[in-house]
Amino acid sequence: MNATLCTGAAIAAISIIVALTGCAQKNSMGRIELTALGSKPVVLERDFAVGSYTELESEFSFWFSDVTFEELASNSKETPLPEAIFLHAQIIWQPEPGRTPLVSTATNVVTRIVIISGGELGLYGGAAFARPDEELGGDSVEFDLRGGTLTLLAKTDGFHDLLSPVGLTGHLTAMRSNDEASKWRRGVSQLVTNTLGRSMWVSAPRCDDALGAFSLLR
Repeated sequence: MNATLCTGAAIAAISIIVALTGCAQKNSMGRIELTALGSKPVVLERDFAVGSYTELESEFSFWFSDVTFEELASNSKETPLPEAIFLHAQIIWQPEPGRTPLVSTATNVVTRIVIISGGELGLYGGAAFARPDEELGGDSVEFDLRGGTLTLLAKTDGFHDLLSPVGLTGHLTAMRSNDEASKWRRGVSQLVTNTLGRSMWVSAPRCDDALGAFSLLR
């Protein structure tokens, strides 16, 4: 039987199962569902309060968070951010309805998820398939994520990983803003660097021939 958990309960201890009631954010920019693919099924659902994106040279870069930027910026050794989830999604190519042949393993987005639980941090990376509702580049974009898989890339000593390997699905909305996306990129990148004690640069999983190596927080 799958258990739906709030972030802290899902990561802190496998013996504690808490319903997600009360975890949803107002003015949601979408929701993701993370499903542990191991022998002990755990489901973690989370609504995002913030969603922004920008167009880069070879991708559309999306940032989502369930906390405000002010909460992220207040993180420090003295007052660590207790609970949060951040999603970075890099859409490399956009499917064209009726023209893009798809298979069940098709991927077009590189995904990175940062989970903070009890002040401890886990970084997950992988790939998924994103199908936007309309052409990318508009003032706002909605898209579905499906078929995603991620694995744990790095963590602090006290982070208990109950998810990896983990499946990813969701429906998300983001507003186009170069300034907001850049702000979140810098903020989350600094959070990961400060918490892990080193800069994190990893090669993205290869989605198809169009994908090369991508940094964690480009």
